[in-house]
Amino acid sequence: MKTESRAHEKKDVDVASMFLVALILFLSGALVCLAMWGLMRFLVAKQYAKEAARPAAATTGELFPQPRLQTHPGRDLRRLRADEEARLNSYGWIDRDAGVAHIPIDQAIDLLLRRGLPDVGKNQTPLQYMQSRPQEIPSPKPQR
Repeated sequence: MKTESRAHEKKDVDVASMFLVALILFLSGALVCLAMWGLMRFLVAKQYAKEAARPAAATTGELFPQPRLQTHPGRDLRRLRADEEARLNSYGWIDRDAGVAHIPIDQAIDLLLRRGLPDVGKNQTPLQYMQSRPQEIPSPKPQR
């Protein structure tokens, strides 16, 4: 019988190469950080140059570049509702040349109740009526 000799490993870790790898990693990280710092300085300088070349907002009449955000949404909503209410309760022209006008909503409802809806479909269903209507926009004639 042969006895095998078992013993611990006689060679240790190469400390010098481990320090060399750690130093390379540290220097690589520092180089990347330095490159990012230089890139950020370049981009910031480029942005300042771009803004300096653009005319000032006061000369163009714009307060802020697009998109403009609502600063007072409650007030804007009240103004919108007031404009809508004024439009619903007033007379005015939609297309003066064509003779189309709008009337107050209450008067329009009363007229509709008195006169009723016009029977434009001759007892057809809405789908049948829409299919039987002629096209409002004629198709273009082929060019020869």
